Amino acid sequence: MKLYLRPMTQELLRRLEEPPRLLQILMGPRQVGKTTSIEQAAQRLRRKKFAVVSANADALASPPGEWVARHWAKANALAKAGKPTLLTFDELQKIPGWSEIVKKEFDANQRLRPGLRPHVVISGSSALMVERGLTESLAGRFELIRFPHWSFGEQSSAFKLDLNGYIAMGGYPRLREFPHDAERFFGYVRDSIVEPVLSKDILLLHPVDKPVLLRRLFEFACYHPAEIVSLQKMLGQLTDKGNVTTIAHYLDLLAKAFLVVPLQKYSPEILRIRSSSPKLIVMAQALLAAVQGKAPANITKDRALYGRWVENAVGAHLLRSGFDVFYWRERNQEIDFIARRQGVVFAVEVGISDKKRAAPVVRLAEKSGIKRTLIVGPGGVGIDKFLGNDPAAWIS
Repeated sequence: MKLYLRPMTQELLRRLEEPPRLLQILMGPRQVGKTTSIEQAAQRLRRKKFAVVSANADALASPPGEWVARHWAKANALAKAGKPTLLTFDELQKIPGWSEIVKKEFDANQRLRPGLRPHVVISGSSALMVERGLTESLAGRFELIRFPHWSFGEQSSAFKLDLNGYIAMGGYPRLREFPHDAERFFGYVRDSIVEPVLSKDILLLHPVDKPVLLRRLFEFACYHPAEIVSLQKMLGQLTDKGNVTTIAHYLDLLAKAFLVVPLQKYSPEILRIRSSSPKLIVMAQALLAAVQGKAPANITKDRALYGRWVENAVGAHLLRSGFDVFYWRERNQEIDFIARRQGVVFAVEVGISDKKRAAPVVRLAEKSGIKRTLIVGPGGVGIDKFLGNDPAAWIS
């Protein structure tokens, strides 16, 4: 099978062709291919006569500071000898105080000409822990490359996954390893992705007084994808009681962990946006499937369920593509999504039947001052085409 390079990997390779300037930080959810991306980049650069120094904190056998310094010194020696050099660190967030150590080494290298210092790439399985290190110590010293969940376009190109397969279980590349065993794949998602994030990543970084409530909130979102639910209603349906402020805080934590994003109602007034009932978007279809235990065939047979999952996939795709995403609703009138990027705002209405009509949605959008409207589904842009491309392609 032809080696597939994600667009983010291609961007990393482009940056590594430039003179070394800033740290390159790979940021994103667990199990989406950050480590694979580093390995692919290293393999390509070796063909261009780069020296590669790879370090994985999982294999630590010496004091942390000494371990980082030793690998950095090895890379520096190769670079100073005139050899273009790549230094990579994986799982670096496992080292206490890793960002301070990296800051010290990086600042020391700034006294050298760019041609005499290595490129440095850092990634980690816990994006939350990496993010904390960046905000604490490394301001002004890095560039981010965001690695989101896999889009339909990527999984279709890389693994020939069809649209229904993506809606039912998409988002993670290891799906290809379980072609005929959905239950086994669901177990992998629950045990290797969801559990480490909920029980380790979030809890290690943020005070969570009610971890059971956090878990129940995630499960609630997976049973109500693309639904607008008031915080009060969520609170009433969750078994471990808290308060509205706690629910809102835990939703923010789930968003930082790349699991669930609570969309707010669209309004030019920021205060109104923040006070609205959220619309819950689960960031990977596989998370829905793993929590609900729904076999792919059962999803496509239930048209109401399938429509809700398609709407969730569209919302997640907009978010992954770098849009600010909202919804709009007044009484019984609703626009599924309002997306904004670089000053361009457009309304998106999602449907799986030909009942969706553009004219009513256009009128509703204009009431909110939005002049561009896009129908995704029959009568508009095909669902497969929308999910397979940058949404900006359809509003130009």
